[in-house]
Amino acid sequence: MAEQKQLKWKISDILGCQVYDQNGDILGSLVNVLATGNNDVWVIKTNNEELLLPALKSIVVEVNILSKKIFVKLPQGYESIYSTKIPSDVSVEYFGWTVYED
Repeated sequence: MAEQKQLKWKISDILGCQVYDQNGDILGSLVNVLATGNNDVWVIKTNNEELLLPALKSIVVEVNILSKKIFVKLPQGYESIYSTKIPSDVSVEYFGWTVYED
C-alpha cells in the first residue's frame, strides 16, 4: 500500500467505501462521518455493530476513491475494544442501500 498524498476528500466520495485494517482484513463499510471539531470520526458498519475510528493522518494510510477502498492502521489496543471483522462474502447495508463486495 502506498501512502496517500491527498488527505482531503468530500464526504460523499468516501461514503460506502470498504475499510481494511493493516492486516488486509475488511472492517466494514464507511457509513457516516462525524465532525467533532478537532478531527472527524468515521463510522464503520460491520455485520452487527458500528466501529468508531478517528480520521487522523496516523491512522488513515490510503484512500482509493476509484476502487472504493480505504486502508487504515488501527491504533494499539483498538482490536481489543472492537473485535468484529466481517467475511468478504457478506453484504453490508448503509443508508438503506445494500452494498455487495465485488
